[in-house]
Amino acid sequence: MAVNYAAGLSPYSDKGKCGLPEIFDPPEELDRKVRELADLIRSSSNVVFHTGAGISTASGIPDFRGPNGVWTMEEKGLSPKFDTTFENARPSKTHMALLGLQRVGILKFLVSQNVDGLHVRSGFPRDKLAELHGNMFVEECVKCGKQYVRDAVVGSMGLKPTGRLCSVTKARGLRACRGKLRDTILDWEDSLPDRDLTLADEACRKADLSVTLGTSLQIKPSGNLPLITKKRGGKLVIVNLQATKHDRQADLRIHAYVDDVMTKLMKHLGLEVPEWTGPVVVESAELTKPEQLFKFDPGARGLLKQEPLSQHNGTGGLCPDLGTTLVERRDGLKQERPSPDTGPTTVKKMKVEPLLT
Repeated sequence: MAVNYAAGLSPYSDKGKCGLPEIFDPPEELDRKVRELADLIRSSSNVVFHTGAGISTASGIPDFRGPNGVWTMEEKGLSPKFDTTFENARPSKTHMALLGLQRVGILKFLVSQNVDGLHVRSGFPRDKLAELHGNMFVEECVKCGKQYVRDAVVGSMGLKPTGRLCSVTKARGLRACRGKLRDTILDWEDSLPDRDLTLADEACRKADLSVTLGTSLQIKPSGNLPLITKKRGGKLVIVNLQATKHDRQADLRIHAYVDDVMTKLMKHLGLEVPEWTGPVVVESAELTKPEQLFKFDPGARGLLKQEPLSQHNGTGGLCPDLGTTLVERRDGLKQERPSPDTGPTTVKKMKVEPLLT
């Protein structure tokens, strides 16, 4: 997702199709398509979003295969433009809109290929998020599995030791774990984390609507996950400026900047985009009673009914300073396995799949 990330990856010859022309829907067509997306969301009971590098370009982080993407510029022998650092990047309108959709119960799960940490730093609950390719701010103990979310990138890539040790105290006040910490960033051909892949796979099987934002869907298995929803009878919406791997499978394709699409979508749904007030880590989503969620009338243009929502302050698992607090990720979360009728996602290593248009 950025120059220093891309430079840290091992050499890899096939980085997919880069530099495809961008497509922009005319304003009237864009409005019509966003209204159609809003209608699909109103008529769905389980919505999963999938995000790629395109949602972070508005935050100053270049994508990979766009006209000015990292790999596109590399093919031309040029250096990509990087307007910020990972630490200084601010969540985009899209990041915050996704958080807003989660808070009101519309978005059930978020699957991301991004490593920039902006979903976590936006306050999106980590138990509703699968970061399939890792997070530049997260390091994990190889001994006990505990994860630490830092306020700066952890300093290594490719699942390598960071030079720090786990400080989790064992039961009854015994000595600390002292296991070695490693980064969570995948290199080419690394296997995806079982926990995140399992959660993403199960979420896609339950979903009746998958929406992809800012991804060409060329990296597998991440890019193939939205098809699980489609194959099980659900709908697929693709929002991207370039052609994608699965355009032919989509029920709706929207060609526009994702921030424009998400801003218009939130207005159609009668929702505000939350303001970002600074980095915060929320480990678990608040348990909101079903009757407190926003309810939709499939034939209406906005919200049918709004009941009071509890204040989302992130006190459970909150790490305000992002620096030293230990985050215990999903240890108590029930790990649901893929349904036996279709089996698990078979491809687990990060690879590029040829783009077919």
